[in-house]
Amino acid sequence: MATDSYYRDHWLDIDEQRLAAYQQLFQWHPSMEPLLAAAEIGDGHSTVDYGCGPGGLTLELARRVGAKGHVHGVDLNETFVAQAREALDKAGYADSSTIHHIADDHVPLRDASADRLVCKNVLEYVSDYSAVMAEFYRVIKPGGIAQLIDSDWGMIAVEPLGQEKLQELLSFAQCAYNTPTIGRVLYSEMKQAGFSNVRVKIIASADTKGRLLPVLNNFIGYAKVGGMAADRADALLEEIKASINAGIFMMVLPQFIVTGIK
Repeated sequence: MATDSYYRDHWLDIDEQRLAAYQQLFQWHPSMEPLLAAAEIGDGHSTVDYGCGPGGLTLELARRVGAKGHVHGVDLNETFVAQAREALDKAGYADSSTIHHIADDHVPLRDASADRLVCKNVLEYVSDYSAVMAEFYRVIKPGGIAQLIDSDWGMIAVEPLGQEKLQELLSFAQCAYNTPTIGRVLYSEMKQAGFSNVRVKIIASADTKGRLLPVLNNFIGYAKVGGMAADRADALLEEIKASINAGIFMMVLPQFIVTGIK
């Protein structure tokens, strides 16, 4: 893969190890409720899950909108699309869900057709986030709500790596993110796209048990793609694993939750 397009290409071609990790990482957990609360998703809503992955969040959205509503999952990756369809069918939501496979960043719905739109940890990877934001505004009905959730890798903390080693990792791994600091610009971008009553909430919980180790595994893999020597990358990963085993690990990656009304 070319590093200048890796931020997009690595979502089109995902190896088996990463696919397995995403099945776990993208599952819905009740502890994630603060990520959705402000979207006020309820019975009968037509709701878009932009960048639905294997369907973990899509399943929760389908549960919330019920039989009278409809969930539209949207993703670039064919395997994710197949997995999401299978998960929704198995859970009994085949009639109230549609999973769309897209080849670009376009939302495959008509103008003003969705009551709600959720986009979780996707905009950091798109080629033109302003154009995607305009698509969100286009498909939302007047009075509808868009809920954007994304990271800001410029605010990450991973201890006991320290700032110098973390910055070294970031400098190599940034090839995987077109806009690694997307979180901090979501507020202004939503307002410029035309959304009103834009609200921002930041969740920055600390992982001290190593739950986010799969995220760091991917991150170090990205650093190798970006040119970090394999032995150096592996040594940093071993240092992280050792800190988990020693009980001194801590990782914080702020999640920006930005909500706007059309």
